[in-house]
Amino acid sequence: MALETVNLSHGNVTAEVAPSRGAIVAGLTVGGKSVLYMDRATLEDPTKNVRGGIPVLVPYAGKLVDEVFTHAGTKMKQHGFGRNKAWTVAEKSASQLRMVLQQDADTQAQYPYEFNIEQNVVLLASGLQVELNITNNGSKALPVSPGWHPYFCCPAAQKGNVSGDVPGLTPDKLGNEKEFDFGLVAPVNGRATFNVPELGKLRISFSPEMRHMQFWSQPGKDFICLEPFNGPNNTVNTDKRVDIPAGQSRVFWMRIELI
Repeated sequence: MALETVNLSHGNVTAEVAPSRGAIVAGLTVGGKSVLYMDRATLEDPTKNVRGGIPVLVPYAGKLVDEVFTHAGTKMKQHGFGRNKAWTVAEKSASQLRMVLQQDADTQAQYPYEFNIEQNVVLLASGLQVELNITNNGSKALPVSPGWHPYFCCPAAQKGNVSGDVPGLTPDKLGNEKEFDFGLVAPVNGRATFNVPELGKLRISFSPEMRHMQFWSQPGKDFICLEPFNGPNNTVNTDKRVDIPAGQSRVFWMRIELI
């Protein structure tokens, strides 16, 4: 069965979203320029992790020590379950899409909480914004540490030429010779600007809770991942996580713009 996607458009910005593949933003173009890398074979094969687009990482981003979620003594894989679930379309317009994820037997076995999660994709004049609204429908605090995993187009041979204003980001940390995977503290002003070969100047803005940026790529692949997280690996198991009180919601957001 062919993968069903939703196409959005606003001025010279277009996007493709796949609700049934983890609410992933599968494509983004600005002025005819493709911003996001996508390996279509992984997008269309439900047995594979998608390589490309903007996977949403919820209830947490990163890895847990020994895959153990300490609050419940359960096991969860890297980046949680949100990116592997089918989300339901709740609202759609020409330039906006709202999707919903609720607990089921599978999530309860890993993450025994009552929740409602919405991801809202909104096109802007020169990019898009994604908003993650997490509601605690239960009686105990809901521990989260979410993030996003954008794959930006970048020629493999030019990854070493990517530059940005994140403190500690130096050319020696990037390149195409080997896989790199490292994290840095996010800028305190809530935005980071990068110069990406062939893509141009890229600005990523994010909500105040996003205090970490992860950088990842593989040799020979035409992408670089610039990922705003609430915190590094295992944050959800520490006091650096976000605890959402019973009956309350928290909103996290990320904005991507070509400037």
